[in-house]
Amino acid sequence: MNNFEVLQPYAPIFYSDKTYYVISGGRASGKSTQIAAYFILKLFGEEYFRGVVARYTAKSLSNSIVRDITDLLQQWGLSHKVQISGDTIINPANENMIITHAMKIAEGTMTAKGKGLARTTHLLIDEATELPSEEEYIKLVDSFRYKGAERKIFIAFNPTHQQHWIFKRFYNPDGTPNPKWLDDHEFIHTTYHCNSDNIDEKKIREWERLKDLDPEYYNHHILGQWRTLNEGAVFSKWEFNYAPDAEAEVIYGLDFGYANDPTALVKVHKRGDKIWLQEKIYRTGMTNTDIIEALNYMNISKRDYILADAAEPKSIEEIRRAGFNIHSAVKGPDSVRHGIQKINALTVYADPTSANLIKEYANYTYREGTDKPRDEYNHLMDAIRYALSKEKASGRYAIIKNPMGRIDNNQNPDRIYTEPYYE
Repeated sequence: MNNFEVLQPYAPIFYSDKTYYVISGGRASGKSTQIAAYFILKLFGEEYFRGVVARYTAKSLSNSIVRDITDLLQQWGLSHKVQISGDTIINPANENMIITHAMKIAEGTMTAKGKGLARTTHLLIDEATELPSEEEYIKLVDSFRYKGAERKIFIAFNPTHQQHWIFKRFYNPDGTPNPKWLDDHEFIHTTYHCNSDNIDEKKIREWERLKDLDPEYYNHHILGQWRTLNEGAVFSKWEFNYAPDAEAEVIYGLDFGYANDPTALVKVHKRGDKIWLQEKIYRTGMTNTDIIEALNYMNISKRDYILADAAEPKSIEEIRRAGFNIHSAVKGPDSVRHGIQKINALTVYADPTSANLIKEYANYTYREGTDKPRDEYNHLMDAIRYALSKEKASGRYAIIKNPMGRIDNNQNPDRIYTEPYYE
């Protein structure tokens, strides 16, 4: 086995008898490798061990700490001593094992209370900021209660923003750990400074230059500090958890982009004065054909409303001819300001796994001294406005131009509607 150094800030993982470990860090802070090493030591230890590495979706598991575990097994010359079968790494000598687990098995479906993961001793929630809500976190950790063995739960993440439920649960407003958890929680935060011996010197110098060139990026991404909303933020009261009401109406908002600006599609669930937002597309270089393929791939219903930027009638018509129920967003004088006011009048819940939605929320600001937002970080923000603009109209559209479009039950059979009709 190669020599392995336990970085000093992570020592509590190996010796503390506390149950919970809230582990945050910036870029290249070493947290993944340190936790992976701990799991491997337990895998080959004498005590009974069944460790679970959990992430929100199965797709994201391939980029989780599991990769660090398999890499370390190879570096330490231990790969031949384990059996890897599907989502399980087993040590046949003692029957200890590491299991990977996706908390979300399908859209809108959580594996309730960690069902099927019996006799687990250790749980790692990797990239914990992906977990949609505090409620789901509590359900998950409460299911791990195997008696007669060591029990440890690790919550590992890169900090996002102070509106996230993790910050609100575990930290004070100034970013220090909330003392009410200190009896059974260890708090560990590291940066690249703690792991500098394992990082290329040129990369360190590059990051150091960012202190002056881009201090906001340096503090948040490199040092892993929690981001506060920028001064003049357009939106500031969103909640970052995602559990749409089953009875909510579904609408999509689409903002076209291409070379420099991304095409942005947002899914909006709406019921009453509440909306739930989820990013679906955020990509540059998309043609209309690409958009159509993406809509088909995501199995978006041909009856679902898609409200798109009215400045792109040709693109809207092309997508409509592919069978989608897409229409121009309702625009009028001062539509941006009115759209923002409408959103701010609602209770907004955003999917914490929608990274670009979070980024735009944190950076969408007003021009200094005005009520006009800057023309940046606004692609999904505009798409949300488009989706909600539908309420200004009756929702009745021509079936002449769009044979596969929706016909509302209250459609007047004696009239033909070629655009949204205003009562």
